[in-house]
Amino acid sequence: MIYGIIIVPIAIAYYYDYKSDPKEFDFSIKTIGKGISKGLLYLVLLAGANAIYKSVVPINKNHGIEFNSEREKLGLPKLEKNWTISDWESEQFVTYWWKPEPKNGHFKKILEYGFLGLKTETDYYHNEKQKGTFAWSKYDFGNNTFEYFLEKPNDQTISVTKNGNLKFEKPTQILNIKKAEFEKYISE
Repeated sequence: MIYGIIIVPIAIAYYYDYKSDPKEFDFSIKTIGKGISKGLLYLVLLAGANAIYKSVVPINKNHGIEFNSEREKLGLPKLEKNWTISDWESEQFVTYWWKPEPKNGHFKKILEYGFLGLKTETDYYHNEKQKGTFAWSKYDFGNNTFEYFLEKPNDQTISVTKNGNLKFEKPTQILNIKKAEFEKYISE
């Protein structure tokens, strides 16, 4: 019923427009049709270009198990055959690899890509003897450098400021650590 109230007056207006000047009416319909078809063509081209971009970029994304020999040369941990890619976490420029249960020791690897290829590789470790702690190493392929991190519970989640106010800290703290401390954590 509501659509009839809207459509009937529009149809009547088009009818009177056509009756007043049929040539002008035909020209305006053709002009509108051309504009709509050009717009649809642009949308199809844009969608096609986006699909090609997502399938081609990054150009080199072949860093799975077949990349293990290169990892060995660089001193990076290898991917085991039973590790799987997490499709729900992975995106165009990031791939998440997970070890099956149990998640003790080396359990996750994140590969981050740039336009041309691999930028960083981050390896995560968990030590069940040290509850609530995680360690990870991040290798930068551009600089050929490692960084090491440790996330551990913050023992001082609440502290008192100079003014006597309570200050709430984050429940965990992330520390940039040295290689020796990192190796000690993963070997325990």
